[in-house]
Amino acid sequence: METDAYSEDAALIGERQSAARALLAHPLLTRAAHPAELSLVRSHAEWLVQRFQRVLGYRLDVGDDHARLVKRGLVDEAVHRPTRANGARFTPRTHTYLALALAVLVEETGPTTVRALALRVRAAAHEAGIDADPGRGLGERRAFCAALEHLVALGALTETSGRVADHGADAAADPALRPRTPVVRAVAAHLPQASDDPDSFLASAVDTDPDGEHQGETALRRLLAETAVVYREDLPDRQRDRLAAHQWRAAAALGNLLGCDAEVRAEGVAMVMPDEAGARPAFPSDDPVGQVALALVRHLSGRLHPGMPATSVPVPDRELRTALDALGGPDAPARTEWARTAGPEVPDPDRLSARVTTLLTDLGLLRGGPGEWRLTAAAARYGADVDERVPPIQDNGEDSRTHAAPTRGSGHEDGPPDAPADPRGDLSRVTSVLQAVANEKVSATSGDTGDQRGPGGSSG
Repeated sequence: METDAYSEDAALIGERQSAARALLAHPLLTRAAHPAELSLVRSHAEWLVQRFQRVLGYRLDVGDDHARLVKRGLVDEAVHRPTRANGARFTPRTHTYLALALAVLVEETGPTTVRALALRVRAAAHEAGIDADPGRGLGERRAFCAALEHLVALGALTETSGRVADHGADAAADPALRPRTPVVRAVAAHLPQASDDPDSFLASAVDTDPDGEHQGETALRRLLAETAVVYREDLPDRQRDRLAAHQWRAAAALGNLLGCDAEVRAEGVAMVMPDEAGARPAFPSDDPVGQVALALVRHLSGRLHPGMPATSVPVPDRELRTALDALGGPDAPARTEWARTAGPEVPDPDRLSARVTTLLTDLGLLRGGPGEWRLTAAAARYGADVDERVPPIQDNGEDSRTHAAPTRGSGHEDGPPDAPADPRGDLSRVTSVLQAVANEKVSATSGDTGDQRGPGGSSG
């Protein structure tokens, strides 16, 4: 039976791109947490090391039991904020215990227990002048255990007897742990120096608008790869000019590395991953937070319609609160269905609302905060359908919609105006600027890798 050489090449490219997406989503891959992805990365280590360095300026270290992608140039976009099992983000106290546990575990080579580790963490905190003691009370113990559970999830710690959660519930419980020292040492990608203070350390890690042309293009590729949507109006002048000139070359380079497509529009650029292994949270998803978030985006896209080309549109607080209450509040019909299914935990209404807005903010679909919320143009790609479960707010015309201004046809400036666009049927109503540009896409494996100048010099 003959083998198609083209199929072999396509399979090889697909494996490499899948490994690259896994690294972008999980910069620390371990044998314990991601065995299949780590095996794939090890199989294509040489190609991945070269490509990440060339396209994004990222260093990739591949060991026997882990792979670490060391990112730089971005902080908010590239850093995945640790969360507890219930989805809540780490508090500053939990981050403190995570840092102290890492400081202790980098020297730990043999088996230990949670209580022994807590004593060493308390001693390390005292030595550093930090007020932290895992044995001081329930709140301190739970924050300490949340940090250890995060290390277990990463594969830096292995629970050999009992579970860390047991100690969180009962101070007398003493689960046994085995640290994976090489993995522990790879958790923190950039270690501060003794002379660094927090502000200078973070400032040195962020350079979104470098002076050099090559460094500027690399920074632009990082932004496209790590950010859900890059809006032109958010960029510094030089980066906005670079995006206009080199967007197709940057898209081709990222497409060859990650197997993603570029959606280029007048208001910005989005890299669309072919599966859920992208660097950003999976969306849409089947859990209650994902369901409410998707329903909310569609509803707001249908309810709010700017009258002129815009990157975002204001969302009245009352509109947002009413929609969240109808879709996931205490009396929401969906809660009965969630309670019957054997799915994930159903957050209480307040926590559900907070997690929905956090998710949509992380995805770039919502911006701002209470009193200043804005729905971005990217929300339109998920559709626009006013949810009948949400009662209309009669304070802004019919159903509180803001209709687009009537438009005149080309060459008929003196004639009667055309009929207004139907706000209920246009999936792109969040941004009417989309009518003026082509919705073009770049093939995932097209041409230029982005390392050479394309035809026409600096044009992308």
